[in-house]
Amino acid sequence: MPDSVVQDIPFTPVKPLIKIGGTGASVEIACAAGELAVEVDQDETTTETFCGIFTTYKPEQWTITVTVFPSYGTNGLWTLLRPLVGGVQPFQIAPDADEPTGTVDNPLMFGDARVKAFPFYTGTPGEPTSFDIELAVQGMPHWAPPDVAPAMAASSSSAPEPAAA
Repeated sequence: MPDSVVQDIPFTPVKPLIKIGGTGASVEIACAAGELAVEVDQDETTTETFCGIFTTYKPEQWTITVTVFPSYGTNGLWTLLRPLVGGVQPFQIAPDADEPTGTVDNPLMFGDARVKAFPFYTGTPGEPTSFDIELAVQGMPHWAPPDVAPAMAASSSSAPEPAAA
């Protein structure tokens, strides 16, 4: 008999929280997005000895990819997100932007990520065209719960405060 059984219904995405940048310069880009992927990669090393084959894993490398549709103007994607390119920025990702974050039902992923440069313009006549925004997470991200999310003004690369009991 298992210790736990997954019984919650599968999550259906509606509008995730996708926030990049610190307080005063943060940009929430979910309304420009059509897809979000938060993925992890882990290289492995396999060693063969006289006594068997052993596999170990290197540190996790997290990547956030947001498929967006470009916009311009005062509140456009280009205008707001382009100044953050190349730098390490705090980020927050949660499954549901309209619910309180940092709960077991709507966990918050947060940390620091480097924003990769993205296209200025892509398109075909009369059709919106998307492209990907990529963020390379620096170090290990954190999750609330169990960690406590920092204010977006502070760098999240410092050790998180322990969660209240």
